[in-house]
Amino acid sequence: MKNILVPTDFSSHAMAAFETAVSLSRRTGAQVYLYHVIEVPEVAEMHELMAWRESGGEGSMESADGMLRQLVMNEAYHDIRPVYSIDYGTPHKCISAKAAGEGFDLVVIGSHGMSRIDKIIFGSTTEKVIRNTLCPVLTINDTISCFQPSTIVFCAGIAAEQACGFETVKSISLLYNAVIHIVKVSTPEHFETTRQSRMAMKTFAETNKLAEYTLNHYNDRSVEEGLKHFSEDINADMLCMPTHGSSGIRHLFRKSVTGSVTGQITIPVLTCRIPGT
Repeated sequence: MKNILVPTDFSSHAMAAFETAVSLSRRTGAQVYLYHVIEVPEVAEMHELMAWRESGGEGSMESADGMLRQLVMNEAYHDIRPVYSIDYGTPHKCISAKAAGEGFDLVVIGSHGMSRIDKIIFGSTTEKVIRNTLCPVLTINDTISCFQPSTIVFCAGIAAEQACGFETVKSISLLYNAVIHIVKVSTPEHFETTRQSRMAMKTFAETNKLAEYTLNHYNDRSVEEGLKHFSEDINADMLCMPTHGSSGIRHLFRKSVTGSVTGQITIPVLTCRIPGT
């Protein structure tokens, strides 16, 4: 891990994402890049452009530059020497393009406080970054006080999906001496026997030469609820899963039809887009 991109809108969630990137940088030596995008209308009519100017859009660059400069010059971060840049455009498009164009290894982004897995994954800018960014994306909620995962949940799926981004998961687990809990959620619609699940997960763990891990088969009404409940049961502090670029993770996580899923997913969520989707 050499380069970490941290999009920021100066919210508490973005600051939590930055602190997480700082933690990773101090353990890996990676360069941290803060990135702010000033949103402008994509196809602006004259009245839209005038409204944008009147709202202070043209003065946003100076304001953003001042805040970013103050942040990177803070003595608390002198050891990692973070840098920053600012662009005009559509935030999610600029972030995904920058991540791909400049070869970033990881994007760390604030979740903007969404309360359920479906909201974390399907929320505005963050959701679009997850769906359209080729490198792994680590989503951070502002409730996190210190990024130091020791109990990582990894969602087992088919071989192609499992392999996606797993090197990043493995790297983080080694950096923080964390245990990876591989879990396959079995649902009424997609049932799999415990024997089948455990054999597949064991093969995956041995192929990837994992040292500290557990194998888990979990039954629930949906994969979404199963991951949420399993993570709560073991007090996990990080959740990892694959994502399809064209449809987020709608193939895997559907919105609850019962409306009974309450509680919040506040732990960091690492997603990786499956190649070719």
